[in-house]
Amino acid sequence: MAKDKVDPRGGIAQNVRKHYEKSVLAKYTDAKGYWPVISGCDFKIGHYADYWIFIYVHTGSNDCGCKYPGEASPELLGTSQITEDSIPLIRTRLEKHYRLKKEDAIFIVKKDMSNLDSESSVAMEKHEYALGHTPMKIFLSHKGIDKPRVREFKEILSLLGFEPWFDEDALKAGVELERGLLQGFKESCAAVFFITPHFQDEKYLASEINYAIAEKREKGNKFSIITLLFEENGQKGQVPDLLKTYVWKEPKTDIEALQEIIKALPIKVGDIYWK
Repeated sequence: MAKDKVDPRGGIAQNVRKHYEKSVLAKYTDAKGYWPVISGCDFKIGHYADYWIFIYVHTGSNDCGCKYPGEASPELLGTSQITEDSIPLIRTRLEKHYRLKKEDAIFIVKKDMSNLDSESSVAMEKHEYALGHTPMKIFLSHKGIDKPRVREFKEILSLLGFEPWFDEDALKAGVELERGLLQGFKESCAAVFFITPHFQDEKYLASEINYAIAEKREKGNKFSIITLLFEENGQKGQVPDLLKTYVWKEPKTDIEALQEIIKALPIKVGDIYWK
């Protein structure tokens, strides 16, 4: 980026930051002192075509530093044109280029500011995740007899960086089962139902289906119901009626089942780094 002619006081970037602060405080009234970026940051201002590019590096300090990298290049952005569809990919590319952390933020804003609300929403979702406000666990619903098989899924998902909710680990001694299950769903962003010939829509499994549907209604696209139908010895499980309103898959192998889980989750595997 070359040197740019931008207001040296960083007025535009500060206005965007204030807009974001207003959005955050509307939901988290006491967040000003600790929330990433709005509690203090340094920032860079660039531009490309009809867009401003604001990069906020969280510091937690009231003192702000500002740099003006200027006009971005297509090589840096990975595209010769910014569109609504390309903004997420550009953001990811810039995050890697500048080695940004989850507490930092990038706003790619039209110069008429017409997409400022949506960019603020993206930043808030990222910072909610950074602060632990976003449910990240994956509830693994299964019949007890299928526990050894589901445990293998739990171990692989854990290695990939997810947080599987597995009853034998999550339910501590003395915890009332229904309350423990309900709390598990509240902390989760997805429920995976392992429908084998042993799975029956009754007792606690029925409760798990009801809890999953309730979470889906409350969280919308931030919660996934993932139903996997397995065949064993020529017999198939039966998808419960309440789950039939959601898409289910019939994986031929456990590897295929794992692929379906990862594709359907509302969260994704993070960046890969050397250990």
